[in-house]
Amino acid sequence: MPADQCYFAYGSNLDIERKEARTGTIRKAIRSRLPNYRFAFNKRAQGAGVYANILPCFGAEVWGVTYLCDEKAIGELDRYEGVALGHYVHVSVSVITEAEGKIEALTYVAGKQFVCEEGIPSQDYLKHILSGARTHQLPDRYIKEIISLSQQKNLSL
Repeated sequence: MPADQCYFAYGSNLDIERKEARTGTIRKAIRSRLPNYRFAFNKRAQGAGVYANILPCFGAEVWGVTYLCDEKAIGELDRYEGVALGHYVHVSVSVITEAEGKIEALTYVAGKQFVCEEGIPSQDYLKHILSGARTHQLPDRYIKEIISLSQQKNLSL
């Protein structure tokens, strides 16, 4: 039987309903933070707006949730995240949790050809991120940072 994998979500997959619609019942979700990365809205979207991404940034941190996923769930995430087309690529990261300490996890980072200037996400997309962030009780200051980023244009990479 294939081993389970931890997946660190920082974007719209924070939203429990969206994540379950994509991969089935969530078996385990742990509030986590990823040190030395920053959150950005700089992944080119197919329609209007931009999608979430993370970028290496010493001293910064990205908050999210680490889900326990089986092989089938990762395959579904790959499909939704456009891995086969290079929209996002797998990156192994070490996230930190309060209860379990450091955990090795898979996350998705925008493929180089899909990185664009930082911009404003669609309101529907942002709604998923904020709903999930609140459900998982991410820090208020971090949620405010995401809101602030969603209202700014032309930030430098």
